[in-house]
Formats: sequence, structure tokens, C-alpha cells
Amino acid sequence: MLLFKELKGTQKEMGFIMPCSGEAKDTQFEEQSRKINQFLKQVNHKIVVMSGKGGVGKSTVAANLAVFLSKKGYKVGLLDVDVHGPSISGLFGLNGLKLNIIGDQIQPYLFTENLKIVSIQGLLDDPDSPLIWRGPVKIGIIRQFLSDVDWGALDFLIIDSPPGTGDEPLTVAQTVSHCQAVIVTTPQEIALADVRKSIQFCQEVHMPVLGLVENMSGFICPTCGNRHEIFKSGGGEKMAADYNISFLGSLPIDPSVVIAGDVGQSIDSLSSSHTKEEMQHIVEQLIRQLPNKQKEVDVMMKIALPSRQNHIDDHFGHCEYYTIFTVDNNKKEIVAQETIESPVGCGCKSNIAQTLSKMGVTVMLAGNMGDGAAGVLKSAGIKVVRGCSGDVKTVALNWLAGLLIDSGDSCNAHECHS
Repeated sequence: MLLFKELKGTQKEMGFIMPCSGEAKDTQFEEQSRKINQFLKQVNHKIVVMSGKGGVGKSTVAANLAVFLSKKGYKVGLLDVDVHGPSISGLFGLNGLKLNIIGDQIQPYLFTENLKIVSIQGLLDDPDSPLIWRGPVKIGIIRQFLSDVDWGALDFLIIDSPPGTGDEPLTVAQTVSHCQAVIVTTPQEIALADVRKSIQFCQEVHMPVLGLVENMSGFICPTCGNRHEIFKSGGGEKMAADYNISFLGSLPIDPSVVIAGDVGQSIDSLSSSHTKEEMQHIVEQLIRQLPNKQKEVDVMMKIALPSRQNHIDDHFGHCEYYTIFTVDNNKKEIVAQETIESPVGCGCKSNIAQTLSKMGVTVMLAGNMGDGAAGVLKSAGIKVVRGCSGDVKTVALNWLAGLLIDSGDSCNAHECHS
């Protein structure tokens, strides 16, 4: 068994040369698998952050998902499985700090009371030394990060994977049961082309995709506040709709994020930032996608209904107003009501979905609605129930009582156009 005493970059020095006896090898592997499964049973949600393209800010997204979730009170573990180019230690200001080993277990960095971190960087004597490893060694270290680390019980295990669809993400998919993916892209086509491979990889290995994040989506000038589309924007949202997966949100190019990352600080540390608000939105969207949701996310939610004079407006995309109810899902009660003007006068599916999603809406109760509009709302994390009619408050209460199902009523003549 490897005790992580010293990493110098070769398989022999790492201790990954397995026993010659096939029986001994099988016994060791089975014991390790038992430990992995025992640990994974203590983790409520396992999420791998991946991308088919390097340089899209995947590690930044993974790091900030972990921080923002931990700030909500969740117990979070952050595991960096990018053994050739680990970034997590640097993003948290941990470079040069060694991980402790007690007995035969690695002690993760206790970054905060709710956040534990493990990276290969913490086991290197020289952080600039390359690890020249083939596939079997990388598979071995990932398995040991799951079996031989003192993680404890976790609400979330966030796994930062290197770009591509090679050994590391495949090992995670095959080893971490019930793992789900968050895929990161940038808006330009050269990145989107590779990210499509990541989506299809997830389909091939039967790993659900929780959603997609578009990073570097526009640049907001810190001087004048104007937005500039350096790499375009909207490509990630369109791709999410094309693949019928949830679009979690977008993050702009923000110089303050770069500065924070270089000194080991998260987006959450920024006192006032559009990026911080967008990251919070992404985390809230992610939580809404999860089964067996926890804490306050289960209890309070928002329902939107296209309305006209307190009744369902059957012309979804062309309605003038939306009635939004805040409801207590445990007590099955309406606790607040507000009415907003439609984001656009004559309907734009993506604008409506984005506006309602940012307000925290997770359910749309509508009359007739085309499949295209329903797909855009779903990609924004909003569940759609069609075929509703009548008084908006009565409809909302009927939904809370479990009396409504999606009729699938589609009316392309009334569907708004983007």
C-alpha cells in the first residue's frame, strides 16, 4: 500500500508497482474498492467539473462552486484530480503547504470548517516538478484520493478534472457512483466544439449532466461599466438548449477575479462584483437541479404564471405580465405574491427564461406553450407545466397540492420567437 511519503514522478518511486501475484493484486484492489464505496456512501452529491477544452476557467468554476456551497452551510470536499496541471492549491493560496499524513490516511487541507481540499500539489517536495505518469499510475492516485483520505461525511464532493475525456474523467465516471457533471465552456465555437465531446462522453458513460456554465462571457469594463463581447456570448446557452441540458449561468471576464485567484482568494471575497452575483446564481441553479435537495432550498421556492387580470394568459410569449408566487413547499402555502411586466413586449424565449431564473423561479405554470419555449425554460432550470387555465392563485395552490401535471399542450402559433 502506498503511504504517500514522497512523490518524485516515476511509477517505481511512487510505489505503484503492484505485487506480482494476481491473487494479491485482486485482494488489494477489492479492499481499496471497499474503502471507496464506504466513503462514497457518506457523500450526498458527487459532482465532477469538466470541459473538453483547456483554458476555459474550469478550475476557477470548481473552486468557487466549493466555496459558495460551503458558505451556505454545506460540508464540501474539493478534490483536484488534474495530476499534470493542478491549479486548486494555487487558487486557495496553499502552494508550498504539505498535506499531513496520520497513519495511513491523508489529512485534507481544512480551508474552513465546511471546506476540505486535496490536491497532488500538497504531496510534492518541489511544486514545480512535473509528474511524468502513464494512465495506470494516474488511475491509482485518483482511487487512493478516494480510499485513503480522511474526508469524513460530506454534502458535496466537487472533483476538478483536467480537460478532455481521458484517464482522469473516465476513472471518476467508473469509480465514483452516482456522479454528475458540470461542464464549463467559453462562448467561441473553437471551445464549443470540444465541449460537445464532453457532453457526448457523459452520455456514453451514463453520467448525468447537471448543467453547463459559460465562462468569459463578455467583459465588463471596470472604468465605464460597458459590456464588450470579446469572445462573443450566448454560445453555451444555445448549446445547452440544443442538448436539452440545464444552463446554469454565465461568468464575465473580470480583472478582479484574476487578481483574487493569484493571491488565493475566491470570487466570494470580492466586496462588490457582478461576477460574484452571477456565481451565486449559478450555485442556486445547480442546487435546484439536484435530487434529494437539502436545507432551505427545499422549503422556499418561486412559481411563475403568465397572467392577464389574475388569470392564466394562454399566449405565453406575448403576455404582458407574470405573476410570481413565493411558496413554502413544506406547508404547501403561498407566502408572497408579486406581478412583473414581461421582460419583452412581444416575446423572446431566452430573455424570459433568463429574467425569471435570476429571480429564483423554478416552476412555470402556463397554458399552451411550444416545445421550443419549454426547452429554453428547462435549460434555465425552470420546470414547465402546460395546459393550465383559470385563476392564477387557484392554479398555484392546485400545483402545490399535486393536482397538476404537464399536459404537453403545444401551440406553435402562440410560441414566442427569439
